[in-house]
Amino acid sequence: MTRPVVPGTRLNMRISPEARRTLKRAARAHGQNVTAFVLGAALDRARAVLAEDRELRLTASETAQVRTDLARPPAAWPGLGDLLRWGEARRAETET
Repeated sequence: MTRPVVPGTRLNMRISPEARRTLKRAARAHGQNVTAFVLGAALDRARAVLAEDRELRLTASETAQVRTDLARPPAAWPGLGDLLRWGEARRAETET
């Protein structure tokens, strides 16, 4: 389903004639006009930057602490085996 085109804000930029030719050729190869091609590429990059920015960032000492914690053997969880067996039995009941 195609959405109607709604006029939006303009974004102007100065680029070299060579850059413009490259964008036009790439857009044509992708079956798009230059605006759609550039906007799509810019939004993809913007989303990637924002996703990267949301990632957890640790200092060297925090990274060392995480490594130390991960190297420790896991603690026992009393009753975990019983819970897993119970879940499997419930799943088997609902499949029958």
